[in-house]
Amino acid sequence: MKFLTALFASLLLAGAASAEINKKCPVSGKDVDAAVTSELKVTVGFCCAKCQGKFEADPKLQEEAVRKHAGATESPVNTKCPISGKDNAAGKTATASMKVAFCCPKCKASFDAEPKKFIDKVK
Repeated sequence: MKFLTALFASLLLAGAASAEINKKCPVSGKDVDAAVTSELKVTVGFCCAKCQGKFEADPKLQEEAVRKHAGATESPVNTKCPISGKDNAAGKTATASMKVAFCCPKCKASFDAEPKKFIDKVK
């Protein structure tokens, strides 16, 4: 019975993790095709493990970081801890990600080239 409960829970989590966050393409505004997606990822720095833990436990903070730093190439993307405001000199980092769906590969390519231009349209 424990095995079935664990299996069911893992399937629910896997399904939740694969769900797109948007129903309309941020480039064209059309309905999305669930097979056409991009995953934006950013590495965020922290002043300490406590702040890192708070960030990792809060999906809203993670989404905010991805939206703010979409398309950034530096790693980590910040110099100040997003929780405390202190320097992130401790070397603690966490990765935040956001999955975005599109109506077609052409729109995906436009978004991938300039995510900052379209990220505000992702609902």
